[in-house]
Amino acid sequence: METQAIIDDYVNKVAAKLPRRLRNDVGVELRTLLTEQLWSAAQEAGRSPDSTLAVDVLRRFGRPDEVAARYAPRGFQLIEPEYAPVFVTVATCCVAIQWGVTLPAVFSSRMTLGDWWLRWGLSAFSWVGFLVLWFGIASWIQRRFPVDPDSGRRPWTHWIFWVPFPGEWRPGEPAATEWRAGLNTAPLGAVLTFFFVAPASILRHLLPAGTDTSWALYDGRFQRWLLAPLIALMALRLVLLAAAALNERRRARTEALRFGLWVGFVAVLYWALLGGRIFAHVLTDTLFKAWLLIFLLVNTIQILVWIRRAAIRVRMPEPLARR
Repeated sequence: METQAIIDDYVNKVAAKLPRRLRNDVGVELRTLLTEQLWSAAQEAGRSPDSTLAVDVLRRFGRPDEVAARYAPRGFQLIEPEYAPVFVTVATCCVAIQWGVTLPAVFSSRMTLGDWWLRWGLSAFSWVGFLVLWFGIASWIQRRFPVDPDSGRRPWTHWIFWVPFPGEWRPGEPAATEWRAGLNTAPLGAVLTFFFVAPASILRHLLPAGTDTSWALYDGRFQRWLLAPLIALMALRLVLLAAAALNERRRARTEALRFGLWVGFVAVLYWALLGGRIFAHVLTDTLFKAWLLIFLLVNTIQILVWIRRAAIRVRMPEPLARR
């Protein structure tokens, strides 16, 4: 089952880069071909098919984008889909750094919040436009001067412009990296959930006696109507994540439920963002909503990517699906 899951994940990645009319037919054909190659490699090695052999077969077969290009050459894309996470990470860091460097002027009363937003807050998003241009040129360079597959050496053009592409591609267990990342962030999620219950009260116990924490008090309307649903959604998502981590079968069985909770959580946060104040203190509320807007945009993109991946999964005929 593990070897077939690795192959299925690879097939779905290839299908994601194909036109809709070709996806399922090519996916079924490719799955059959790779399964046969895996069994042939296992016979030559004198052992049963395992994950190591499956990974070796896929590495020799080629990167998903290269395989997809054999069936349908892909046109130019401003930001290649496989590099979208790098783009989002770099863009978010650039905006956060500019805000972090310039916001102290607001807290020290050297600049009003309105002046800061017009001068530094809004202009931070120009980094996004700059990075779109950078990644677009890098994509052109990558296609025009590809990396030598045998030596792995990059052409001089890559070093001059610093094409931000990852190194050697390695197939692996489906979504293993994403799943481990989710588990690694679970403790942080638990701490944030606890802190989110009553930040002003918790800070009062953590900070020196007499420290003013009124700036962290929630708005009365938000606390009365939206705080409890948000805490419940956050806690339930953590429980399901822990349950899926302890039992791999639960991971697949609860996938739809976990996705539904994720969508519900994001929807409630949008409601909180647009429905009025979250914090009673105006400056705290403004800064938190600015961060929340970025958080929601990133999560919205991730939800759309999840839906797209689910929609393009190759549907195997029943006899093949049981193999």
